[in-house]
Amino acid sequence: MAASLFENMLITGARYITNGSVHFVGFHWPMVMARVARRLHAPDAILVYENGIVEDRLTSVFPTSPCDLVAAEGATTCATSLDALYMWLGSGRVRTTLLEAPIVDRYGNVNTTAVGPYAKPKVRLPGSGGGTELGSIGHGLVLVNASTNRRSYPERVDYITSYLEGARERAALGYKPATGPKVLVNPLGVCRFDENGEMYLAALHAAVKLDDAKGSFGWPVRAGEVEALPEPTADELKIVREELEHAKRRYYLLPEA
Repeated sequence: MAASLFENMLITGARYITNGSVHFVGFHWPMVMARVARRLHAPDAILVYENGIVEDRLTSVFPTSPCDLVAAEGATTCATSLDALYMWLGSGRVRTTLLEAPIVDRYGNVNTTAVGPYAKPKVRLPGSGGGTELGSIGHGLVLVNASTNRRSYPERVDYITSYLEGARERAALGYKPATGPKVLVNPLGVCRFDENGEMYLAALHAAVKLDDAKGSFGWPVRAGEVEALPEPTADELKIVREELEHAKRRYYLLPEA
């Protein structure tokens, strides 16, 4: 069976995790990407979770969240959230930061707080967790969004949970140059951010048409010289499907095929 767009997304995201480097991994699909990467090409990656666990090996049980203590199995460090967010993340000790961004706008602002007015929202979302810090001070920030629905990509989010607003404004507020969004990975492919911090289409997964991809965004998203992403190998597809089955057994809700 050919890879689904969702499986392509996980494999593409996993490629941003390199062997022997330190990566800060946020909740949900970034954790799946991290396990896929460790099994495929990055067995010696160092993964930092927001609760203070530092993992340098594949755990036998899939953690349901960064706070699941099965992630501490054989961990090199079990510290605190302050250690993770400031000693590791804030000090720039990580190469890449992976953050789930279920609602993200043209400048990479992420909303995990409320849809509609904050005081009387249409939907009250789970909130920040460590997302504010990851979005604000994380180096090499990779955003992950598993949706292709326009509602997930408004021109402007209703609430900014993770503050990322444009390269110039970030610089004026004193954020370090290496921070802020660099890449968005989703089932369509990969978006990047220009010198002003605006998102544009950079690469597409196989079978995704450019016009369809543009139609998934709530503004006239720009497209540069759009690359075609490589299709997954048989081994990559085998590993990602095994990890998704493992995730399902650990109560992850998977998208319908």
